[in-house]
Amino acid sequence: MVHMTTDKQLNANGHQLSVQLAELKAAKVSENIGQSINVAGVGGEVSAAYEQLRNAAEYAQEHLLIQKAIRRFYVRNLSFQNNSLDNKVVAEELIIELIQSGYVENGTQPVEVIDKLSNIIQKHYGNYWLLKNFGSNARKSQDWTLDLLSVESEKLVAEDKKQTIYIQFAYRHYQAILHKKSFVTDKSEESNYEASLYVSVHRALFKSDISGIRYDMQKLYKVSDANINEYAHFHENIDDIFSSSLTDKITHYINTYGAPLRILKSMIQDNDEISEILSNSGRFHTAYADQIKQEYHKAKFKLNRGVLKSIVFLLITKTLIGAAIEIPYDLLTTGVIVMLPLAINLLAPAVYIAVLRLGLKLPGTANTKAMQLYANNMLYIDQDRADLYPAVKKKSYPIGFTIAYVLVSLLVFGLVTKLLIGWHFNIVQGVIFFIFFATASFLGFRLSRIVRELELVTEKTGILMAIRDFLYMPFILLGQWLSEQYQKVNIVALVLDTVIELPLKTVLRLFRQWAQFIDDKKNDI
Repeated sequence: MVHMTTDKQLNANGHQLSVQLAELKAAKVSENIGQSINVAGVGGEVSAAYEQLRNAAEYAQEHLLIQKAIRRFYVRNLSFQNNSLDNKVVAEELIIELIQSGYVENGTQPVEVIDKLSNIIQKHYGNYWLLKNFGSNARKSQDWTLDLLSVESEKLVAEDKKQTIYIQFAYRHYQAILHKKSFVTDKSEESNYEASLYVSVHRALFKSDISGIRYDMQKLYKVSDANINEYAHFHENIDDIFSSSLTDKITHYINTYGAPLRILKSMIQDNDEISEILSNSGRFHTAYADQIKQEYHKAKFKLNRGVLKSIVFLLITKTLIGAAIEIPYDLLTTGVIVMLPLAINLLAPAVYIAVLRLGLKLPGTANTKAMQLYANNMLYIDQDRADLYPAVKKKSYPIGFTIAYVLVSLLVFGLVTKLLIGWHFNIVQGVIFFIFFATASFLGFRLSRIVRELELVTEKTGILMAIRDFLYMPFILLGQWLSEQYQKVNIVALVLDTVIELPLKTVLRLFRQWAQFIDDKKNDI
């Protein structure tokens, strides 16, 4: 543990963070929601259970689940072909559905939220038609509308004001310590550097998707929809900046060395006394050390839960694909179900990802000390004088390395193919094996990020681990590519949305309306 002998004053950025958090705490004390919305429990258990299934099929970041649920609601309830909408009815139905699905606690939303949400819907839905009439691409206009509408709706019912304060702090921190020339390789990138940095902080520290970033950037730049041409141009730029190589480079750096800021973010979220703690450096360093221990404990829990979630995801998707493709193909070509390939395809990826979990170890003492030292400089030393931040390294390797790696990757795939042929896999079963084994490898790699996101000091990889990583890296890259394609066309989610969610939510709504009708009849007696 790093011991501080004298109390230190916060630097300018740390002081601003402390003041803003203190003001937020004072504002919370005076909050009073008044009369609240209460929803009857008809269908609540069914709706909540379906959301668990739907979220497992999508494998989204946990903090994005409510936003994605809101987006799916709007996709079901808004028409982007005909300009017709009863926005108040839609607003009321959304609140009811969020409560019944367990995303919002019953009795916590003021009745005024319906009118506010109604105005939000009317504003963004109206902008969609303005964009469409202006001549903007209909698909892009719809995506922008759903992005902004889903995030602003979420902010209304579950806003995290601490996040806004913290992200400004993190942005100022990296603005002070990072040099533009380390990332900008072309003059055309210079004008977008600050925006790319802000987007990178969002992506690396909050795992924000483009929806959340779009909303935040529009609010930050105070973009008005009065001029629909400028409005459309702004959102085109957001799309470009989000996916630019400059943003990717900065995001990679922050991801690699962002562990101390992630610990601070958790402290801010978990502790209502954080503004007072920050003002006392001795108290802060004790609390920061305790938070590191807590985050290591949370990471262990996240790893175990992540393994379970990954296995469920693999089993759900594999069962559906097996029933839709593999079994019918077996019956068509051989007249019987070939059990060994079917069992291997079902169980091998799940077992593999469970085995990968055993190789994931939490960081050690050296990492803890390094993070405490970083936190001290981040908050209590003028950032232009602190010289503890890792330099941005520009790496280049001989072209022969790439060629050798491609050849070895092909060799690995070839050996696995030979093994599958020996187990009497046909071509469909073989393709399914590669898809799911690669997906499991990528999911396992994503789980390893839980550990890496807490590392400032990376432990050296042993020779056995290096060989393992070398052999399964081709499957990770294939899994990454498959994941990107899956996100574009999530067949399982599409089936759930159209075959189950749409009729289920419609039936639950009818049941709820029927229960209300019966209650009204009883009151009339």
